[in-house]
Amino acid sequence: MDFEDVSFQYPGGSRPVLRGLTLTIRPGERLAVVGGSGAGKTTLVKLLAGLYEPTAGRITADAADLRSLDAAAWRRGMTALFQDFVHYPLTARDNITLAAPEAVGTGDGKILELVRAGGAQTVLDRLESGLDTELWRTGGDGRDLSGGQWQKLAAIRALYAVEHGRRLVVLDEPTAHLDVKAEARFHEQVIGSVGDASVVLISHRLSTVRPADRIVLLQDGRITEEGSHDDLMKLGGEYARLFRLQASRFHGPGSIDREGVEEGR
Repeated sequence: MDFEDVSFQYPGGSRPVLRGLTLTIRPGERLAVVGGSGAGKTTLVKLLAGLYEPTAGRITADAADLRSLDAAAWRRGMTALFQDFVHYPLTARDNITLAAPEAVGTGDGKILELVRAGGAQTVLDRLESGLDTELWRTGGDGRDLSGGQWQKLAAIRALYAVEHGRRLVVLDEPTAHLDVKAEARFHEQVIGSVGDASVVLISHRLSTVRPADRIVLLQDGRITEEGSHDDLMKLGGEYARLFRLQASRFHGPGSIDREGVEEGR
């Protein structure tokens, strides 16, 4: 799909959030979008999902303008995992299968296969009734999860959606509740399990996006740098500066290894 000279300005806003943005999302590509706060990353995702319409320009899928497509049908072809994802007060099974409610009769064997592939087996092993565990706490009933555990379950929900035909996966700050090492495992297990679906990954941690096929840097509503991690490091521009700055925080004096912090909560 293509963003063709897309601009977007919120009603009442003093200036556009995106300005003349042109971007192609290729089939099966792992595309990372990075940039500072207010650069337009989340706005881009909402335009991609058809939640907003461009102020100028157009977004196309197979040459068709998204505005001409049925919005509900378009969204059924994609799945998204956001930082503030939904915690459904239902069973663990329901928290996974609601990603594709039309897929009735999926056996537990396939669900458990996805749980293992996505690295969430330890979460399921801690639930007294496995997939039938009610995930809410009211009085003495139900079970709550830590932030990291909920996030792993939400990741399996995204894999379930891909299993049932979603060809575009949007991950908007998906590892916000995970420590650095758990984050690396997330990307190895989850992103490595989406097959040939396209992935759009948004993250403020640049170490997260390093393995992406292509990285685009948004600044002031425009793409200012584009390429692989190695390409951008050789370029020596803003991406390289930010990457080195973040790396120094993890490897400098007084840095803290937070592995397992969330998992133990």
